[in-house]
Amino acid sequence: MQKGVVRRTSVPPRAGDQVWISPAAGVHGRGTWWAVVVSTTAAIVDGTAYLRVVPLDDIGGDARVQTCYVRLAGLLVRSTP
Repeated sequence: MQKGVVRRTSVPPRAGDQVWISPAAGVHGRGTWWAVVVSTTAAIVDGTAYLRVVPLDDIGGDARVQTCYVRLAGLLVRSTP
């Protein structure tokens, strides 16, 4: 996959992929932002996952890992080569 190509996914993204965190992905009350995936964990409900992410804007500064419970059908993923 080319770098910069954004796609929807039905499988959890890999570590290093960038994801668009938004209400469409089931993450409410945090706004919308790009994040880099640190790790993923399968959730009990099909089509969902727990993602440990770092906001893209925080990389190189005071990066804090956040855990998000996401709905994969609403998640946009930009894969790393």
